[in-house]
Amino acid sequence: MPERPSLSRQIAADLRDAILRGDLPPGAVLPSERELIERYGTTKATASRVIGILLAEGLVSTEFGRGTFVRSRPPLRRISAARRHAAHRHTGKPIFDAQAISQGQVPTRRMLFVGRMATPPQAATWLKIAPGAETAVRRRLQLLDGEPAVLSTSYYPLWVAEGTRLESPEPLPEGPDELIEALGHSFSHGIEVFSARMPTPEEAELLALRPGVPVVHMWDVDYDRQDRTLQVAHDIYASDRHEFAYEWNEADINT
Repeated sequence: MPERPSLSRQIAADLRDAILRGDLPPGAVLPSERELIERYGTTKATASRVIGILLAEGLVSTEFGRGTFVRSRPPLRRISAARRHAAHRHTGKPIFDAQAISQGQVPTRRMLFVGRMATPPQAATWLKIAPGAETAVRRRLQLLDGEPAVLSTSYYPLWVAEGTRLESPEPLPEGPDELIEALGHSFSHGIEVFSARMPTPEEAELLALRPGVPVVHMWDVDYDRQDRTLQVAHDIYASDRHEFAYEWNEADINT
């Protein structure tokens, strides 16, 4: 026979169902530990575990001295590559900014590193260079409404970046894509590769992740018409703050 879930998981399931049904809408106050103890005839330790489970799932947030609330901030919907480039061209803003603003959120970023470095093996594979060869790198923490959301590292081959603002610590208000195009390069095609795992300690700290929240890794590789790699972006997403959307149309299935 299957093992019976622990009481804390049963209670968490009840509250999760109430949240997903809308009985506890965004912004609603979750029952306190004392209320959970009285309602379910349980202990303080079990009630604390219940809150911890829902926190780890990203369904609730706590405010010191006020209580626990159903999260009201919607996840950022990241749209597929073709749509992202179209949005960038339409708004003239970096893709992350254009998506966030269109969904009612305020994007900001904090630069962590700009310069040249030895290229790690996976990035080198996409760049079609030897591991350890130098590339221009921009690493930044991207935030939504002041909350860390994406840890982004972009790698640029030196034949694209050398002597350009891609190597400068100054911001790129137009975004790297537009700058690369202004340098005379044209984006032709690309690939996006996703995987998920638990974060490293550094990732968990930078993204302010609660215990148990995984991250989604995305490698976004852009090529020119000669199949040369123009840039490689490695984005690490806080999984409880994003959703990923891909669209298709008949042109896609008839090619």
